[in-house]
Amino acid sequence: MNIEQFDFMEHQMLYLPWQRNQDLLALGVMDFNTSQIVCQQELQHLESWVKDSRLDQLPFARQKLAYFYLSAAGTMLPGELSDARILWAKNGALTTVVDDFFDVGGSKKELENLTTLVEMWDKHEEIQYYSEHVEIVFSAIYNSVNQLGAKASAVQGRNVTKHFVDIWQDLIRNMMTEVEWRETGYIPTPEEYMENAVVTFALGPIVLPALYFIGPKITEYTVRDTEYNELFRLMSTCGRLLNDVQTYEREYIDGKINSVSLLVHHSGGSMTIPEARKELQEPIDTCRRDLLRLVLKEDSVMPRLCKELFWKMCKTCYFFYYQGDAFSSPEEKVGAVDAVIHEPLQLPLDLRPGLDLSYLHERKND
Repeated sequence: MNIEQFDFMEHQMLYLPWQRNQDLLALGVMDFNTSQIVCQQELQHLESWVKDSRLDQLPFARQKLAYFYLSAAGTMLPGELSDARILWAKNGALTTVVDDFFDVGGSKKELENLTTLVEMWDKHEEIQYYSEHVEIVFSAIYNSVNQLGAKASAVQGRNVTKHFVDIWQDLIRNMMTEVEWRETGYIPTPEEYMENAVVTFALGPIVLPALYFIGPKITEYTVRDTEYNELFRLMSTCGRLLNDVQTYEREYIDGKINSVSLLVHHSGGSMTIPEARKELQEPIDTCRRDLLRLVLKEDSVMPRLCKELFWKMCKTCYFFYYQGDAFSSPEEKVGAVDAVIHEPLQLPLDLRPGLDLSYLHERKND
């Protein structure tokens, strides 16, 4: 938008000659076009992966690959972060499939089978697949974890695949807890719910492994530090509550509990749905502020670049959930996907003839 609305006659505040402002516009156009080509190539690779993994054959699964890739491309811009963007989008798509499998797609036996396979991991071949759907879901997780884990291990100079496995095992265990609550009719306290829900919101497999690809070395000491856990808790709590406020109606129909319905239930009928939604705004704001404060804190165990990834995911949650459930909508954010990945820049006609980019390429090569 800055490029398309750039008016170099109004940018004299930069104290640069008119030609230099035109150069800035030309450089912006060149950089955007180059980045967009990379985005298109990466998304094509991801779409091929979905087909190769047979995830498109699961009738219950929402296909949200483009949304996750948009959030990766929009927050991790440098070209050298390709592996981080790919991991972010792959695991985002996978967590959505798994979430849908636990919510609507899988029977109790299928979910127990998938849980056992993930728990066994290296010895999973000793366990039979209960169904083709279980095989597709587990194989996609297993292959992706091993491939991405090997890449991350090479980048970090130590084996981090076990950490990737641990993250997925935690997610599946906590999802099974929610299934057991649903099956038995157990209604947790808001505190019990949130302790489990910060994991089942499923940002762990997306953000935590991506930390290994963005540059700094991440030691085992770092991932065991309380700061690391607090960054994850604040990010996930903020995202979970934003989601709950916007999705309570659908989840109530589906027989699922969330923060809104729990507040109403435990109030003994003294609190209405609108009041519960309003009540949750304060912890959302508090988590957001505390997260930003921790990200900006000096003298941290976690490198600043890594801390910023938690903040970027928090902003992504606002992008999808601040004014509704745009994530579940098949078309609400399509325009943003197209603008970043597919559509060329819409420059005014009177600016296009003056943008000769060839000399800028020559300067870059020099």
